Amino acid sequence: MLFVAYAVKGKCVKGEGEIEKLQAKVVELRRKLDDTTAAMQELGRENQSLQIKQSQSLTRKWAEDHEVQNCMACGKGFSVTVRKHHCRHCGNIFCAECSSRNALTPSSKKPVRVCETCFEELQG
Repeated sequence: MLFVAYAVKGKCVKGEGEIEKLQAKVVELRRKLDDTTAAMQELGRENQSLQIKQSQSLTRKWAEDHEVQNCMACGKGFSVTVRKHHCRHCGNIFCAECSSRNALTPSSKKPVRVCETCFEELQG
């Protein structure tokens, strides 16, 4: 009978050790779940931001040459020597000085002419 009692006690001690290991595993899995959930929420926010930016870029209208007489940034009048340049990102018209930067846009595979405002936006 004493042998049976020791055997049962040994199994209980072993079982307690396994329970502690399982509890530690549960804590670790909960931490990983929390980290994964936070990462998914961040990706969701980033996805939403990208969808908004894409929607905005699709609704931008290319300014018509005949409708614009002055640079849309500095106001300089266009002439034979001051030429019009479209920003390839927003579609507005600028003088050479106000659209002298090049940047990658979502619709370009190489850097294209952009205005200062769009250059800053695309770099950020």
